[in-house]
Amino acid sequence: MALTDSPRKNSYLRIDGKIYFVLDRQLKTQGRQGGLIILKLKGVESGNNQEITVKSGTRVEEVETETKEVQYLYADNINAYFMDTTSFETVEVPITAISDYKQYLKEGEKTLVLLVDGKVIDIRRKGSVELTVIEASDAVKGNTATNALKEVVLETGYKVNVPMFVKQGDVVIINTDTGTYTGRVSN
Repeated sequence: MALTDSPRKNSYLRIDGKIYFVLDRQLKTQGRQGGLIILKLKGVESGNNQEITVKSGTRVEEVETETKEVQYLYADNINAYFMDTTSFETVEVPITAISDYKQYLKEGEKTLVLLVDGKVIDIRRKGSVELTVIEASDAVKGNTATNALKEVVLETGYKVNVPMFVKQGDVVIINTDTGTYTGRVSN
């Protein structure tokens, strides 16, 4: 068991038999009383976010994860389906585990899944993804003088606001943390 001083952002903890993903960790000092650790957690099975406060030095169980390379196939309302690239078996990941990251996954794309005790709990998330614009309206003359935006549809079905100069067929870079446009891939 590790001290609460050691869990870092983007690590996994087991608390009361449940696995949580550490979204953020802050230290709050209170003079003579010692420090408090504020952990912002996401329940891996439930997908719910919560915040807990514990005294500095409290022991928590850090969970070691294994990784396995998989290829994204498709998703429904319950699971996302991947193919193990070595055994060619289908791997099911609950939609609650990947939540909104599903909108950034392209069919056939390879990624890593995280396993704890042989059970898939999450997928390795990229900070940004490159997606092709499949639907975009044309820019209207005179509408481009300011920082005007328009909504486009990407190859995964995700809709995002982009600058007016982006057109159908362009490949754009999307920040997966914020879900916003960050740039366009040059040809």
